[in-house]
Amino acid sequence: MILRITLIGLMAGVLGTGLGGVLSGIFKKKVDKYIDFFMGLSGGIMLAVVVFDLMKEAIEQKGIFVTVSATFLGVVITMLIKENLHMSQDKQAGYLIFISILLHNLPEGLAIGSSFVSAETLGFTLAIVIGIHNVPEGLATALTLAGTKMKTSKIILYTVIAGIPMGIGSFLGVYFAGNFNSLIGVFLSIAAGTMLYVVLEEILPRTKNLFCIIGFLIGTIIVYCI
Repeated sequence: MILRITLIGLMAGVLGTGLGGVLSGIFKKKVDKYIDFFMGLSGGIMLAVVVFDLMKEAIEQKGIFVTVSATFLGVVITMLIKENLHMSQDKQAGYLIFISILLHNLPEGLAIGSSFVSAETLGFTLAIVIGIHNVPEGLATALTLAGTKMKTSKIILYTVIAGIPMGIGSFLGVYFAGNFNSLIGVFLSIAAGTMLYVVLEEILPRTKNLFCIIGFLIGTIIVYCI
């Protein structure tokens, strides 16, 4: 049972973010031409995930004070990571997004594993929903990395790797069941902080025109609909 649930969580993560990476290959040749739009799209997707999903769920579980405190901790952690990433600004943004997706897939995996313990149908439903939900996140990661001239094959590999923590989280969630339930809200808040920092510090300041705003709004709609 543990192995089956771990594999379900792994597939939800890897297939979701990986598909986003594959879709980015369609747009890669146009990233330079439409970079402002795509950066806005990435920012809209990530900020919508923070507000509509991560912080909302964390507040329901841990309350506003713990959520805000842990979110701020996530921001500080990301700032420290950035200071130790010795590479160009473009690559920094791409790798920070990759790290933020890695971090927030772990608590989502914990949620899948814990849900299977309480009700198998709930676990399957959550795995499907999160898998679909991961597609725009993989796309946001991939489009930002595409702006650094990274090869398409390498971009897809990164998006697939970003989904692996969901399998790890699913294993931990089902193995330790209730022990991790109380920490899921904290993990989600920290992940929200990492994504919030990337959007406000790395993505949006580099694009200041109408195309960025249009992309941002479309990204928001995509996450809300999914």
